[in-house]
Amino acid sequence: MKFSHFLAGWSLSLLLCTCASAKLVPRSTGSSAHLFPSKIKLDPEIREASGLVIDGERFIWHNDSGDGPYLYVTNTRGEVIRKDTLPVPASDYEDLTRDAAGRLYVADTGNNRGQRKGMQIYRYDPKNGETATINFHYPGQNGGGRQETGNYDCEAVAYASGYLHLFTKDQLNKHGRDNIYHFRVPAAPGDYEAELIDSLHLPRRVVTAAAIDTVRNQLVMTAYTFKMQLGIIPTSAASLITIDGYENDRYLTGKLHRQNLSWGPPTQYEAVDFLDENWLYVASEGTVVRPRAVAKKKRRR
Repeated sequence: MKFSHFLAGWSLSLLLCTCASAKLVPRSTGSSAHLFPSKIKLDPEIREASGLVIDGERFIWHNDSGDGPYLYVTNTRGEVIRKDTLPVPASDYEDLTRDAAGRLYVADTGNNRGQRKGMQIYRYDPKNGETATINFHYPGQNGGGRQETGNYDCEAVAYASGYLHLFTKDQLNKHGRDNIYHFRVPAAPGDYEAELIDSLHLPRRVVTAAAIDTVRNQLVMTAYTFKMQLGIIPTSAASLITIDGYENDRYLTGKLHRQNLSWGPPTQYEAVDFLDENWLYVASEGTVVRPRAVAKKKRRR
């Protein structure tokens, strides 16, 4: 879920007031990474990039809620070279990941109001179009609202070791919680109750995307915070969270490092994936005060 609807109203209010007085790795090699641009301007069809998988010189995307069940493939210039339509619903797509066989997993896991009673992740094989559904629910999930345990929102999903790893997005300043919960479900069609693995207190940040490097044992997540300055000016701060030093896929037990991505005018980073052993890409959604952005960032080594 975004700033966009809120910001549109805020900008109009401010204007009236004034008038009155943003797995698997090596798809690229370190020696060729310099050929990839530092910034990418995406095709207008990809208006709210919310999931990203990098496959060589191809970037695979999906939009956030409000779009159809589409996957967009772009070149390194952000031009759409292919658009796939999945034969499944699109409630609230939040992240995209892939396995060693090249199958993609589209996470329909958005639950901002806590009213969903079940979630879906769609496994899609771009080679033959075969699509399968992974249904799951969290322990205690009943659709009764975010104030009840079990009705989690999740915007960060990554594949590793035969599982889909989900990192929840808690609501800032709700009941004093700033926790990430790590759940997992098998990366195979079926109906499951998500298994809770760990949790982590992450002050003043909510998680919006994730990627796992299974070769170098590194998890990266985008995260942000949002607040009003002087009661009327919306601001945000975004971070790239890197965790390493974990064992047995217990990612949240590792050593955490934080890198600033932005501060000031509101933006929300919603997608991340590794380019190679040295670089990754992050993408932010556009708002009325800050345009969309896709940027190459140096990885922590």
